[in-house]
Amino acid sequence: MRIKKYAAAFLAATTVLGSLAACGGNKDVDTTPAPTTPPTTTEEPSTGDKKDDDKEPAGPTATPIPARDLGGAKYIIGDHWSPEEPAAPKTPQEEATAKYREEIFAKYNFRMQSYPVADWGGMTDECVNSIMNADVANGVRPSADIYELDYRFVSRPMSNGLFFDLATLDELDFDEDKWHDRVRKLMTKGDSIYGMRALSAEPRGGVIWNKRLLEDAGYDKNYLYDLQASGDWTWSKYKELAGKLTRDLDGDGATDIYGVTGQNTQILTNLVASTGTDFFTQDENGMVSNNMGHPDVIKAFNFAVEVFNAGYEMPTPQDAAWNWFMDAFRSGKAVMIHAEEYTLQPSSDYGTMEDELGFVMPPKPDGAADYHSYISDNIAIIPSCFSAEEAGNIAFAYNVYTMATPGYDDPDAWMDQHYNYFDEARGVEESLPYFQNEENAHFLLQTIIPEDIAPDILWCYPGFDGGTPADKIASVKDKWDGICAEVNAQ
Repeated sequence: MRIKKYAAAFLAATTVLGSLAACGGNKDVDTTPAPTTPPTTTEEPSTGDKKDDDKEPAGPTATPIPARDLGGAKYIIGDHWSPEEPAAPKTPQEEATAKYREEIFAKYNFRMQSYPVADWGGMTDECVNSIMNADVANGVRPSADIYELDYRFVSRPMSNGLFFDLATLDELDFDEDKWHDRVRKLMTKGDSIYGMRALSAEPRGGVIWNKRLLEDAGYDKNYLYDLQASGDWTWSKYKELAGKLTRDLDGDGATDIYGVTGQNTQILTNLVASTGTDFFTQDENGMVSNNMGHPDVIKAFNFAVEVFNAGYEMPTPQDAAWNWFMDAFRSGKAVMIHAEEYTLQPSSDYGTMEDELGFVMPPKPDGAADYHSYISDNIAIIPSCFSAEEAGNIAFAYNVYTMATPGYDDPDAWMDQHYNYFDEARGVEESLPYFQNEENAHFLLQTIIPEDIAPDILWCYPGFDGGTPADKIASVKDKWDGICAEVNAQ
């Protein structure tokens, strides 16, 4: 049973991509889409329980909106998840949002609707081809006036100059609190801004555990929450715990329950993020650099191999499907799993399990001051085929469309839907606020790199083709330095 702290029913987002396998082994790739926060729900302020000056401000700014008549325009927000016909409001919050938006539509004389212009797999081609073939002056418009793209679909159209420079539009003020600042930074190149997000960050990578199995091993079911709260959820404690949870239950010499499992890409991404670094870096001018050889990246890879070689992580079964680790966790063959928080949704990978589950940040390196993970969100763009005037009108409409509904602008409103994923409140109130804090969760820079590092690096875990992680990374350094240089030249 999932906790329902609020009366509202929450829209569950769709499923997820996982690019996985190991070098020379199973290279089946998960092709299901990443979860989304549909734009037709009430917009959530970008905030979290933070004390430092780097936090993303809480709550939308009350900026006066000037009068404008949009002439009855009908704008489409193109995505891959919305229904073709808007669903009827099911909760008081959804009813209030629908009513408020009708007032906005009447006041500024326009309509705006999210619409599935393609399925997940076809979204990049749809965006690229539709914009490139548009001839707006002669009445041939792209399939959407705004595209909301999975973060992995951004690099190709962006590199082809298909996104309008939002920094040139007076209708958007990215100093307003509602705009996701990490998305703005990610999509900034020089003085230009090519993408935006008017929603809070979606929590991503962490560690889920089975509370029943943890209790069976002699621990309190909330032990990981207690470790995180005390600051003791470290790499060494994680390894120690994984070892104690790895057990031969029947004495036949074979392991029956492993301490941990997970997709190879997820394990490495979590542990690298836990150091506060990334596979790439981006400077203040938007220039990216290959960071795979950074000592913290190497340290994280080596630690992952250390845990695996100790026998605490479940190895990939022979001839296994790409998602074998999901079945392993669901069937109780591992106590912990590296995963993203959305997998706890009632309709997702682990949300249907009868056992109670918990969720914490990835463990931090020994001696580190705080916990770190990553985020990766959908990004809204305006096609570059529009004139400045038309792009300004679209931006104006999107700005007022994404304003918070009066009465539902509590700074902690982003938490509401997540209570529906948990059996208790600690996961929401203790773990998830880290993701709203830029100091604790960076945006994966793979977003703006047109090629995937998984085949060269991540799929090679744990064996790394018979060498060390450092050797493998060094062998592809020139390739990835060149890819970064190409991105910077665009």
